[in-house]
Amino acid sequence: MVGSRGAAAPRATLRRVDRHWADDYYGDLYYESVADLLTARLSGFEAELIRDALELRPGDRCLDLACGHGRHARFLSPEVALLAGLDRSDPYLRRARHSGAALVQGDVRAPPFRPGRLDAVYSWYSSLFMFDDEENLRCLAGVVALLKPGGRLLVHHDNPARLARERTAHAEWDLAAGGRVVEDSRFDAATGRDVCTRRVIRPDGTVLAGTAELRYYTPEEWRALAPRVGLELLRITSTWQASRPLEHVDEDAPDLIALGRRTP
Repeated sequence: MVGSRGAAAPRATLRRVDRHWADDYYGDLYYESVADLLTARLSGFEAELIRDALELRPGDRCLDLACGHGRHARFLSPEVALLAGLDRSDPYLRRARHSGAALVQGDVRAPPFRPGRLDAVYSWYSSLFMFDDEENLRCLAGVVALLKPGGRLLVHHDNPARLARERTAHAEWDLAAGGRVVEDSRFDAATGRDVCTRRVIRPDGTVLAGTAELRYYTPEEWRALAPRVGLELLRITSTWQASRPLEHVDEDAPDLIALGRRTP
């Protein structure tokens, strides 16, 4: 379906991708625990931020990397010529089928698209850096390679400065449909890694559980990463002040956004 438009046809061969903790964590466990929080209003606000930061135009060909159930794609697909949505989860892609995106099942470690064809790519909320630093660098390089020279990339993840201030956290909340979520996390400021264990206790007593390990990069680390993968880092900001760069991301900022473009 995507290949028929010429922008994102599958490659002839794909690198083998092994099973990963995300296969269990980003399934019913994650979806049921956050569905109440990810409202249409929030998704629309984030989609508008993505659109403005990437300066999306009607003729653009764009990729929603790890698109999940298509909550941003439904707002952004009418704004561009082509919006492709890539996700490893078949159930998530089924939920995204009405988003207007051209959906492709695949892995961020081996995105099945031809290089140099896209005008913009975005990865929202810690969807890219789920591996060790070497693999994360390969992922970033692979994503940058999908862009045309001058193509734009937006990567969003949690703010390590905020997490470093409170390195352990415990949270519990009730779900609108019944049930409860229990979460414990620990952030290692030296490595930038956050380990989060989450449980969903359903109303019938069954329990879903899983552990995520995510890597959050500081602005200084981003400035070192970008030139290694052919990316010009345009600015580091957050959803609090997305319209302008920051000299530093405030410790209170909820997240970090890195915006760059592929060098010629």
